[in-house]
Amino acid sequence: MLRSVISLFSMLALSILVIPAELALATDNPNVQSIAPGDPAMAKAHEKSQRELDGFLEKLRNPPPGTENYSLKLGFMDKGKDVALTTDQMAQNVEFMWVYQIEASGDHFTALLDDTPEYIRNIKQGDRVEFEKSDIFDWLYTENGKVKGDYTACPLLLAGPKEQLDQSREIYGIVCD
Repeated sequence: MLRSVISLFSMLALSILVIPAELALATDNPNVQSIAPGDPAMAKAHEKSQRELDGFLEKLRNPPPGTENYSLKLGFMDKGKDVALTTDQMAQNVEFMWVYQIEASGDHFTALLDDTPEYIRNIKQGDRVEFEKSDIFDWLYTENGKVKGDYTACPLLLAGPKEQLDQSREIYGIVCD
């Protein structure tokens, strides 16, 4: 179920790239949405996810009935032969992707990469990722089939076709301010 929910999000162009304009214009993948570094709407979405992160982590550690599909969004950058994580929205060449099957130990986490990277070359779908609470950019889970969190979807949906926004509201319960 989780993989199908996350796959649906990917189909809705909810992966984010913060890349130079010349690379953004070169992409032909309709499942990837490019966002300019420092985008104000994305910054606001990130701030909202951070304000509510502790509540999400509490649910992750002790999931209430009817909740599932706990996932986190992290920002990846190639660094040498490895990857580095960042939440810096002004950084270039950052690809924000979802991880799932999260295991927590205090503020340290491991999870599996759910997305297929478009530009990042030093990691692939299914790789295990280690990270800290401070690396988390966004989060989501489903409650009775409706999405909770996923605040970074709103800037992407609001910038896209109205039909996509309406469909996300109806099917997933995504609420954009």
